[in-house]
Amino acid sequence: MMNRSWVALLLVASAGALAAPERIPQFRHAAEIVLEGEGAIYAIELPEAFYRGVARSDLGDLRVLNGADEVVPHALLHAAASEHQPTAPFAMPLFPVYGPPGGVGSNVDLRVERRRDGTLSALVFSGPRGTLHRQLLGYVIDASAGTRALRELRFEWPAGPEGTSLDVRVEAGDDLQSWRGVGSGRLIVLRQGELLLERRAVEFPPTRAKYFRVTWRSAPEDFKFTGATGLQVDDITEVARAWFRSMGAPGAQPGEFVFELPPALPVDRLRFQLPQENAIAGASILLQDRPGSPARVLATTVLYRMQHQGQALVSPDLVVSPATARRWILRVDTRGGGLGEGNPTMQAGYLPHRLVIVARGKGPFRAQFGDAEAQSTGLTVQALVPGYAPDKPLPALPARFGEVTTREPSVASAPEVLRAYFQRMDAKKLWLWGALLLAVVLIVGMGWHLMRQLPREEMRPGSKAPHESP
Repeated sequence: MMNRSWVALLLVASAGALAAPERIPQFRHAAEIVLEGEGAIYAIELPEAFYRGVARSDLGDLRVLNGADEVVPHALLHAAASEHQPTAPFAMPLFPVYGPPGGVGSNVDLRVERRRDGTLSALVFSGPRGTLHRQLLGYVIDASAGTRALRELRFEWPAGPEGTSLDVRVEAGDDLQSWRGVGSGRLIVLRQGELLLERRAVEFPPTRAKYFRVTWRSAPEDFKFTGATGLQVDDITEVARAWFRSMGAPGAQPGEFVFELPPALPVDRLRFQLPQENAIAGASILLQDRPGSPARVLATTVLYRMQHQGQALVSPDLVVSPATARRWILRVDTRGGGLGEGNPTMQAGYLPHRLVIVARGKGPFRAQFGDAEAQSTGLTVQALVPGYAPDKPLPALPARFGEVTTREPSVASAPEVLRAYFQRMDAKKLWLWGALLLAVVLIVGMGWHLMRQLPREEMRPGSKAPHESP
């Protein structure tokens, strides 16, 4: 009986060892990776369709396979929010430009002269040059002290009780005679109760010039700038963002709206479109992983959409700390009426990750994703590209995602599980498994041989049981 128990124990142990194959991932989505050029390392900007289908918030369920269904090395590169270092604004001299009503046009003779002491004098004539019209039409700004291109002009002026809403045009020039348009914007200082709406800067593409001219068609009689500062940029500009649009749904309480986003979307900008005009309200943005879970406050802001002196005013993009969540909640202060009837729309701005792969083996290469229980196989970029640093360019060729396909997950049969498990093994593991199976077969054979011999000895004529006395 002891021999039989020993053999049975060996059989159970060997069966347990053989029943250890890991779970096969069931990916719901796949996409071909189209390589451009001949090389070893490629980088792909992940599209919106990938974020819609990926199941893990850390993107860990991503797999990259070659034409032989072999997993190839890959890494995810987080995009930088910007590719330039922030610079401090610097003050610039202002020189008023005067002229006839209607703004600076082709029938106006603009003269900007430099005095002997180096300062500028701006004069605008209409008709005979000796006639000077004393209506303020704008300013000429001396930006010659700057060392790099400007990307923003910020102005200071006293805001009266009526507030300020002024459309301005920005032009650049190097000789005080020829000007080229670089941007336009609306300057706003408005107060509504305890809420202050303020926009004192005009942004434009990076522009290098000695002088800038700011003009408007109409302004209050007592309006004037008291100061101007410029913001310079480095040689590298800000990275463009992708935008994901979501329609708000009513939340659990009045003034609350819920926006559903892919849980892995790395959002750092928010843009709201309000359903009605002449709406202004304070609001909070909260994040929630799933319905019923605790919500955490991400940011507070003032949302508005209104008409002022025939001009449409809308709240600017909201800059937030990078965050990921499935449910984004907009909680509006309803004491002043909230946002009115209808639901707002939210656009979430984000910087897509870059997928870096090593094109090992033959194509076609493809990506699989969409299994929350799949184990991560991603590496670091430094492991794929030795010596890589964020301040250095990535030595990779471009590639792109093809069309994303979707399939329902299926339950794999036992032979498929074993076949897939052994296909993922390396040679060392296969030799170990072979040695283990051979040892189990030998032990089982010896035990079976002993069990067959033991009853024959007990039943032989004339033999006595071990406990019987002679």
